[in-house]
Amino acid sequence: MTLFILMPGIAHQGAQLGLEVFLKRLLPYLLPYLVVSQWLLYELYKKNKWQSHVSNSIKIYAIGAFGGFPTGAATISTLAQSNMISKKHASHLLGICHAPSPMFVVGVVGAQFLSSANSGIILLLILHSINLVFLVFLHIFVAMPKIVKNDHIVKPVTSPLSEGINQTASILLLVATTVVFFTTISTVIREIIRVIFDGVPHQVSVFIYSFFEMTAGLEIAHQLFKMETFFPLLVVSILSFNGLSIHMQIMVLAKSAKLSLKPYVFYRFIHFLLFVGSCYLFL
Repeated sequence: MTLFILMPGIAHQGAQLGLEVFLKRLLPYLLPYLVVSQWLLYELYKKNKWQSHVSNSIKIYAIGAFGGFPTGAATISTLAQSNMISKKHASHLLGICHAPSPMFVVGVVGAQFLSSANSGIILLLILHSINLVFLVFLHIFVAMPKIVKNDHIVKPVTSPLSEGINQTASILLLVATTVVFFTTISTVIREIIRVIFDGVPHQVSVFIYSFFEMTAGLEIAHQLFKMETFFPLLVVSILSFNGLSIHMQIMVLAKSAKLSLKPYVFYRFIHFLLFVGSCYLFL
């Protein structure tokens, strides 16, 4: 708060960058897929189509994979709060049903940052292959509590499309707020380092932005290192780490349903190692 007050101009620059990143990079690729995925969620919710653990996992994974961050977590939170899936099952799915939108990976990361839509498709295939291995591991090795059948709908759903749009609006507000806030923090921190050390190495700038906000980190990395040979691996690392902004979104949604975050941390750490290693071999 003190830094924002003492450095209003820098904070304003950071907020502007955050808004530009959200409006140009995220919103066009996130909005339509969020609406459709949430619409599908409430269609299934209305018809009470939540039965076996495997069937539920497949439905949730498909919704999260199509809608991107943090659609999977929002779906899991909604179902856990309605007692349609168990808390234990939901906690594990938080770390597994976790992926960026296909159009973000292919359109933004692949076509715009890596200048190759095919590279984006390869990234998408590797990312989901690892997550699906986790999903198989979950149902083979982790014991789940028995499902208690719901004979009624906990929350009346009169219009799945309307409910889906309302849920999309709340998710977009959460995403936009965290993106702008953490990008602003990144900008202020970078300026403080620049003043103290009379300059900021490009590597430090990329690390700061990537640590707090993934899309802003990708944007800065593209501006500074797009001609370097290591740039594709840098993009992969940033994409896999996700950034504090996305993890905060997941934490907020998980806490609203009182879900444990330990499985999420475990799956994300292993995923980071496998994803970066696999992309190094293929890209």
